[in-house]
Amino acid sequence: MVQSSEKLIQHLEKSLKLAFRQPSLRLTRPSRKSPPDFYVRLGEDLRRSRLAHEDDGSEPIVMEIMTPRHSTFWFTFVAAFRQEQSEKPSLQHASLPVFHDIAGDLVPLFRAEWDQVAASFKNSTHAQPHWHFVQRPARIERVVLNLMRSSRETIREFVPDEKSEFLPSLVDFGRFHFAMTSLWEKTEEPPYKKRLFDTENFPKWFDNLTKYIAGQVEYLVSHMPEMATPTNRVFEPTDAALDEM
Repeated sequence: MVQSSEKLIQHLEKSLKLAFRQPSLRLTRPSRKSPPDFYVRLGEDLRRSRLAHEDDGSEPIVMEIMTPRHSTFWFTFVAAFRQEQSEKPSLQHASLPVFHDIAGDLVPLFRAEWDQVAASFKNSTHAQPHWHFVQRPARIERVVLNLMRSSRETIREFVPDEKSEFLPSLVDFGRFHFAMTSLWEKTEEPPYKKRLFDTENFPKWFDNLTKYIAGQVEYLVSHMPEMATPTNRVFEPTDAALDEM
């Protein structure tokens, strides 16, 4: 069980700050009047953040994954906590989605997730933790059609759960659970699919997760054409600023 605490939130906050080079990042905190079930999310930063549009209609606050070149990749974070009877609130679900800026549209690309209940449920066939790759054909289709339209034509607005007009036979594989665990360890029960975290080791896993995503994004950006990654930066934190986090 991963118990809620200010120390845990600080750990998560620090991992996100350092990995994605966003020293002003803040996570929300539950207030004294918060219900037993509450969420911890990215806090709004008027200078560094913007809103994205998820395919389910939600509009999370996102921040850019900073790299030496303009990355065009953005992220958000949400953790759900629940209080069971007299116990302290504990982490039930954590999600770290990444978006790709395509012609100004923040398109959901993938997300890393862990669910405590599913990890405890041995009959579940889904790996915990896992990756979802969620770049839907309909979303890309809308971006392409908007780019093809002239300035005098009406731009198609974002519509949650919209259907693809030209690629209707392509399945939305965002429901596919790509395992984040080792797929060869035979000593696990059930075999090689589940990881239960506690208050001590969840922050360690989350720290490595954020560093891994940041490293892979930087590697990807370094191989992108120059025209796809303009060099003008909105914000580039200094080493001194990072040292203060």
